[in-house]
Amino acid sequence: MQKFLDIWNTTAISKLSMSLSNITSESLRSLIKLTEKKDSLLAQIGKIEAEISSFLTGKPTRVKKGKATAPAKKSPKTAKKGAKSVSAKRSPKGGLGNKIIAALESAGEAGVKVTDLAKKLKAKGGNLHVWFATTGKKNSSIKKVGKGHYQLLKK
Repeated sequence: MQKFLDIWNTTAISKLSMSLSNITSESLRSLIKLTEKKDSLLAQIGKIEAEISSFLTGKPTRVKKGKATAPAKKSPKTAKKGAKSVSAKRSPKGGLGNKIIAALESAGEAGVKVTDLAKKLKAKGGNLHVWFATTGKKNSSIKKVGKGHYQLLKK
């Protein structure tokens, strides 16, 4: 569509420049009206394209000067100065480690597999693997028994 408009504009401009010396004030007014009508139609096309884009992506779109633009971005939410923003989903610091140690204690000598532990704690298995690979390896009472299988040694 844009290529068509570009070609039409260049063709119309070249024809206009050839007959510019023969133009009357009445034909100039007609040309202005036609140009305004064309602009309003292009604005409508832009709005329609934005609605189609919004429908397909599920995100609201911005329309500027009759042209559809990228989907609107959510504005970042900023906290008031001095106030700490705490997410309702965020657990207290060290909460996962305490839950893991408690689960290992209850499992006894058999130990526990990460997949079973993830289901029990309702945590992501990847988070547990990372915990065992970083924080867990610092704890000498936690022993890796097998692949993804850990045990708490008795003291």
